[in-house]
Amino acid sequence: MINLLFALIGVSAGALVSGGICSLLTTIGIVNRLAFKTKTVSKIKLYENTILFSAIISTFIYLIEPRINLAGIQSDILMAFYGIFTGIFVGCLAMSLAEALDASAILFRRVKLKRGFKYVICCAALGKFVGNIIYFIK
Repeated sequence: MINLLFALIGVSAGALVSGGICSLLTTIGIVNRLAFKTKTVSKIKLYENTILFSAIISTFIYLIEPRINLAGIQSDILMAFYGIFTGIFVGCLAMSLAEALDASAILFRRVKLKRGFKYVICCAALGKFVGNIIYFIK
């Protein structure tokens, strides 16, 4: 009986967290903005389905915890792909959140920046990238 209670609490907590993440992504509009910026608005259903299926697959991988025995360059390549795609997602999420909160607009108004927004944003992203690389190397 106690295991059933723990299972119910676990499923409820998981549903709560996933609902919060989905509402955050919807509120920020990350999928809509990426589709608009890349001029692929007609593929928005594909984006949404890809996000849904990747979340389901990730959940199963997390629950099953498969052991992948790779050594040497194979594991390095796998981790590089994982790092790249995770970094792209986190970067897009952070930039969408910053744009939604108009943090960039407030900063640019205060420093009286009229042109070159894209260069400032790219330099901030590049600085974050280099900082993360230095952190993980050490």
